[in-house]
Amino acid sequence: MLAYLRAEITVLVTSMAQTPGSTSPPIHVRVLVPDGDNLQYLAFWVTEGAGYFADEGVALELVIPELPAQAIAKMLAGEAPIAVLPPPVYLQLIADKYPLELVANLLQNDPIDLVVLRSVFDERKMSATAPLRDRLLSLKGLRIGVAPGPPVRLRALFASEGLDADTVIQMVVRHGKDQNAAFAHGECDALYAHTPFVETALDDQDAVLLVNQSAGDAPPLAMRQIHTLVARRDFLEAQRPVVVSMVRALARGEKLVHADPAAAEEAVMRAIPSLDRHHLHTLVGLYQPAVPETPRVSTEGLAPALALFPTSRTAPSLDGIVLGDFVAPGVLDEATGKVTVSQTRPTVPHVASAARLEGAIALGAALVFALGLVLWRRSRRVA
Repeated sequence: MLAYLRAEITVLVTSMAQTPGSTSPPIHVRVLVPDGDNLQYLAFWVTEGAGYFADEGVALELVIPELPAQAIAKMLAGEAPIAVLPPPVYLQLIADKYPLELVANLLQNDPIDLVVLRSVFDERKMSATAPLRDRLLSLKGLRIGVAPGPPVRLRALFASEGLDADTVIQMVVRHGKDQNAAFAHGECDALYAHTPFVETALDDQDAVLLVNQSAGDAPPLAMRQIHTLVARRDFLEAQRPVVVSMVRALARGEKLVHADPAAAEEAVMRAIPSLDRHHLHTLVGLYQPAVPETPRVSTEGLAPALALFPTSRTAPSLDGIVLGDFVAPGVLDEATGKVTVSQTRPTVPHVASAARLEGAIALGAALVFALGLVLWRRSRRVA
């Protein structure tokens, strides 16, 4: 009798599970990304390409401005409730009291690294494993190519070892798109650059990595809160489960970067098929330590970001700003199950959990129906 019941129930439940339209449709979310191929957002591209957002029932609709500088204007215009933003943008928005909240950290170490021409590296008998102070002193008198914004970080790098950058090296300011050309034409001996210029120098211009800030070589430029995922406050309040789901997906993406760089590389290629595979391989190896183990955000992470505001722009003032109003670390706690619903703002299960809950209810109903049907058939046979 028990085996017969199991067989009958299995047939009925299986037929119900195969019914078309039983899967909940994804929730579409517009996400502002300042530039559509910037690998400083490595964790974001890995998460998208690996399908982790889709696993959470979220389909992204990317909003990419013609120029990265237009990101603030598009955010203010309300074109997307979620955005991937660098420190200069989110700090300016916070200073202007724009209602956003940081919900996930995508990068913890400075993505700018210092590379040197191999001929110069060999001639000066430089060492990439020497103490940082010795490596910096080995650059004495050399011309370092740097974009207009990062000189403040280059000076901070030297200051971390008690050195004055302006007395040790010569800074040659070049916009990012001109850095590799300047390197190739002998206008500078080294580059202080991030993606895509640093991997181009390493792969195509015979450069050698001397200072790996991405791996935390310079403590003042490491373990920070750099590029982040932010949510507009009204969207976070109305659609908190969706934001929680997206942060949970990002946590998976960051774990993948550390656990399986090859799989992370494949995921990025799916997200941005136009990338040069060789350059991507170099960059993933370089930026892996820069991706945090967990996307936790904090108010304490805002001050270091402000201290290293680009030299080419006027830093905003956060005086009088209640910083806690602009950071939401609790979203990650909800995403990882470290808090209960009663400990958070009123909400409903996240989208993936809601779908599973609906499935469980349907399954329970099917079981009850099947059991009743089997018993009814049994009673007729007995009669």
